[in-house]
Amino acid sequence: MFKNTYLKKCVVFLLILYICFTYSISAHEGHSHEAVITIGKKTLIHLQSILSTYQEVYTHLVKKDLNGITDLAQKLSDAARQAAQTEPDGAGRHMMQHVLAGAESLKRAKSTKESQEAFASISDALLPFFKSWPNQLKLNELKMCQCKNDGHCWLQPQNCSSACPYSADQAKICSDIEEIKQ
Repeated sequence: MFKNTYLKKCVVFLLILYICFTYSISAHEGHSHEAVITIGKKTLIHLQSILSTYQEVYTHLVKKDLNGITDLAQKLSDAARQAAQTEPDGAGRHMMQHVLAGAESLKRAKSTKESQEAFASISDALLPFFKSWPNQLKLNELKMCQCKNDGHCWLQPQNCSSACPYSADQAKICSDIEEIKQ
């Protein structure tokens, strides 16, 4: 009788432990101390919105079209703010706060260069998550690219040919782009 009750308690404990740990998605932040970024299910919904809007901003920057970027930056800002509010203190909230700061900079940007710098800061906030969890790239149908000329990285749809959002002008298209394989 004792062994059976003890066994049941162990199984229940392990089941509860498993459920608690599968509630979130983890990734390494990429800093030297390798903090773990844990993103809850509620934040994952906001991340999807961030990624969708991020891709729209990417398309505008590739075309050097700043029309509508302020509205997109507001959408990014709203999603990142909500994500930061749903996350408890920790690396997940920290990442979303950086995305929020980049989105706020993007809203204030007055030139292509300022927009590109704000976009780079958003990319820098998101990339460590995807570098550590390449399966998330596949799930979100994204690829990670890098311009060898200036070193900038970004995310873009898998089904699109690589185009650098950081090129100085449309006449000069960055041709030295590599997909970062994980």
